Amino acid sequence: MNNHSIYANEELKNWTERSGLLKQEQYLIEKYIRNEGILIEAGTGGGRISLEVHDKYPNIKIVAFDFVEEMIKSAKLKSNEINFEVHDASDLSIYDDNTFDAAIYLQQIVSLVPEEFISCVLKESYRVLKKDGIVIFSFLSYSGRKINLIVSFLVNILRILRKEKWQTQRLPWLKLSNKVNFKFFTKNQATTYWFYEKEIIKILEDIGFTIVETKCDNMIYVVCKK
Repeated sequence: MNNHSIYANEELKNWTERSGLLKQEQYLIEKYIRNEGILIEAGTGGGRISLEVHDKYPNIKIVAFDFVEEMIKSAKLKSNEINFEVHDASDLSIYDDNTFDAAIYLQQIVSLVPEEFISCVLKESYRVLKKDGIVIFSFLSYSGRKINLIVSFLVNILRILRKEKWQTQRLPWLKLSNKVNFKFFTKNQATTYWFYEKEIIKILEDIGFTIVETKCDNMIYVVCKK
């Protein structure tokens, strides 16, 4: 099982039926997104965020993509004014360097990426952004969910017994479709990566981003400038 399979099946209805913005999303979008230029949204799901941005900022040209075709099919039914496309965030070679004025990487998209591709996803977000462009990220926060310490310990004990690698911050889904994932401790579960704030800030700065603002609750929100 992997995250693509989960979003195309168990989580499809959950994510395609969502609407509106979370409080932190609304705050950051209203503060940093302008009613002009070209914006790209990564991991759009059913289009929830792009639809809200389009309603508020009708002069922005929006490209919104997801790696799950079923999500994009649903999003296209909601608007023909947003360019909904199927892409993988680790390879945006379809777009030239310095194409977009702004980017939105919310809904914790980077945390869903296999660990070996995280750097590639972040470098692609930097490459396609114009000079002085703004990108808004959100990441799963390891410190933001208290149960993570216990969950990580138990999961990794089982990994060691199975002769697998210890991965403190890469954890299986606790819930699927808002129901307890009873296969949580079994082998070959889809996982997500939970970041520490200092960790992800260093990664972003090493890529070349300037950190504009960070906000942490149960998620890590980071606004960057190229």
